[in-house]
Amino acid sequence: MPPLRPAARLLYALGGFGASLLQQTVLLWIFFFYAPPPGQPLLARATPAAVGLAMAAGRVVDALADPLVAHWSDSVRSPIGRRRPFILAASPLLAACFILLWRPPAAGPTAANAVYLMATLGLFFFLYTMVLNPYTALLPEITAGGAGRVATTTLQAAFNLAGVGVAFVASSWLSARLGFPAMGLILAPVAVAVLLASALAVRETMPLEPTRPLRASLRDVFRDPRFRVFIPAIATMWFGLSMVNLSLALIVTVLMGMPQGAVGRVLAVSLGATILSLPLTGIGVRRWGTRRAMLAAMGLLAALLVPAAGVGRWSVPLSAAAQGYLVLAAASPAIAALFVLPNALLAGIAEDHARRGGGRVEGMFFAFQGLIFNGATSLSAAVLGTLLDWLGQAPPAATGLRAALLVAAAATGGGALIFRRYPDGPDA
Repeated sequence: MPPLRPAARLLYALGGFGASLLQQTVLLWIFFFYAPPPGQPLLARATPAAVGLAMAAGRVVDALADPLVAHWSDSVRSPIGRRRPFILAASPLLAACFILLWRPPAAGPTAANAVYLMATLGLFFFLYTMVLNPYTALLPEITAGGAGRVATTTLQAAFNLAGVGVAFVASSWLSARLGFPAMGLILAPVAVAVLLASALAVRETMPLEPTRPLRASLRDVFRDPRFRVFIPAIATMWFGLSMVNLSLALIVTVLMGMPQGAVGRVLAVSLGATILSLPLTGIGVRRWGTRRAMLAAMGLLAALLVPAAGVGRWSVPLSAAAQGYLVLAAASPAIAALFVLPNALLAGIAEDHARRGGGRVEGMFFAFQGLIFNGATSLSAAVLGTLLDWLGQAPPAATGLRAALLVAAAATGGGALIFRRYPDGPDA
């Protein structure tokens, strides 16, 4: 595939907006909607443990589908390419499933709601993989040789963060004023429109080599030496980051002591700071290289999650809300880098693998990353739900929530320790 023209590159990157808008809205509100904390004017529909189990089960289904979708995508030879058919077909179904998530069958915390949530989340994340794996697998091809790769992933990250910002602000405003079902109906068409535009913006070239069997693709990908360090490091880090993502609404309403309507405002400030920090990632890569920039981002985030767990209890003349704002702003450069660098690193690994005769199996590399992300998110949801049930989330103690942030800090720091073994050499 020839390098994308600027307009096509912009439209391709725009796909990150649609995907993050849907996913982040689910991650932000699913615990709050089905198992709201005490004192919130919202009817409980399930227990926190049931929501955590449903989230975990849904992501496990998705994780099992990841390599199958990737192999299918790597193997397809259609007139419109290998990846585009998946994005075009699955995006409308993903949007429909998103709408259904906010329409449980019963009032109150019932078993029917728990089963419904488990099934609907499983379908949602399966369809999300059907869209996102082919979308991300395009990256090595449209940035062949690494030209513009960090710039492209930075642009993707900017749209990704914009999608997160719209999820925070729009979903907060819409859910507070119109309710969660109406929120789903309004956000879903926006997301599907940009995903379809992204797929239509690119043109693919078909590989000349024959398709590889599934078992051979799995074996070759897992044997890649850089990938074998990359994956456990990212998995450990993502477990911690997922626990933070799932807790965001609770951090604002419980630790910072602010109302539900303030969730979007607080997180919009954090996202604005993160978007403004994106150029620092490029500066860091040029100065230190991608490996060291990644290590710095993981280490900074791990360090800041420790004081985050103590928000509201610092011995300083600042309100709980001000303490939360301070931590969120300080973490912005690390979060920006973690939005940009993993995909850039993985695209470099996949391209180098093909260059060394391993075959054009970009989808399988991104599937393994997706599988790990799904598994880590599933585990973090289950652990978060258990901690909230076991230790409690009611203010001011909120022991379970504070413990979850400390667990997230340990996991993020552990990921950095593993990533220290990532070898120097050609990267994004």
